[in-house]
Amino acid sequence: MNKPVKASTVTVSLPSSTVSDLERRVRSGEFRTLDEAVAGALLELEHLRAVELAGGAVAFATLVDEVTAHPDAQVDYGDAFEILGRLREKYRLLAEAQESGA
Repeated sequence: MNKPVKASTVTVSLPSSTVSDLERRVRSGEFRTLDEAVAGALLELEHLRAVELAGGAVAFATLVDEVTAHPDAQVDYGDAFEILGRLREKYRLLAEAQESGA
């Protein structure tokens, strides 16, 4: 699942408070460079978005468990979204069953 990533350069304007926080994280040793800190922050946002899209932390953890259960399967994004769809349907049916008292 860890595929090589081709890096691209972009220029962004950030609020000074965000830059200060990123620079603090570099000074603390969390990141080696400001570029690495920005990339790390973007990855954190991407993770939070994935968790939200999955329907929460439990659903996301289940998705990750299912995707990583077979490391040789070479699961791609399409497969992950198919798995996500199945999980959402499963949780929807469970919620309906709980609501109806079944």
